[in-house]
Amino acid sequence: MAERASRTPSHQVRDDVMRAAVAILDADGPDGFTVRAVADQAGVASMAIYNHFEGMNGLLDALWIEGFEGLALALGVTTGHPRSDLLAAGHAYRRYALAHRGLYTVMFLHTFKHFEVSAQGSYTAAQAFQVLENLVRNAQREGLIREGNSLDLAQLVWSTCHGFVALEIKGENFSTNVEQNYDALLAMVLEGLRP
Repeated sequence: MAERASRTPSHQVRDDVMRAAVAILDADGPDGFTVRAVADQAGVASMAIYNHFEGMNGLLDALWIEGFEGLALALGVTTGHPRSDLLAAGHAYRRYALAHRGLYTVMFLHTFKHFEVSAQGSYTAAQAFQVLENLVRNAQREGLIREGNSLDLAQLVWSTCHGFVALEIKGENFSTNVEQNYDALLAMVLEGLRP
């Protein structure tokens, strides 16, 4: 009696495809990101991407969700002092983006053709932003940041940090000392938001 070949568990295929997708985005960026390339990297048939993610859109959505879940965790720092929390979150944002370039590309740096974020994806992104808005609110309560709409103020912080990091990832940040310049950017943002 011939032994039946064992099948890879479904969750393992999904994990392998996710890892392969991130590896391709990290190494080649969006240009090398195709169903065939991801399947080859994961060692699965192309149909696995359709079976486990309902196609490329589902795979991109899964990457988007993973990225924003990770970012929310990274931003959720607590030092016991609202100003220090905001500074720590700013540094955590940059560290996360640099360590997860493939995910960050899906989240912010490339518009993938026909990609539409799911309701779950939009919710997850909003939750990550909410972490930052809560930090801003805490700083407002302590009188460290001016009064005003916390959502608008959090958007200023996010946009500024994102701009710096996006330029850095794209190799277009010409700072003579990137670390010191990012520290200066965070200090400038907090100074600009003082009451």
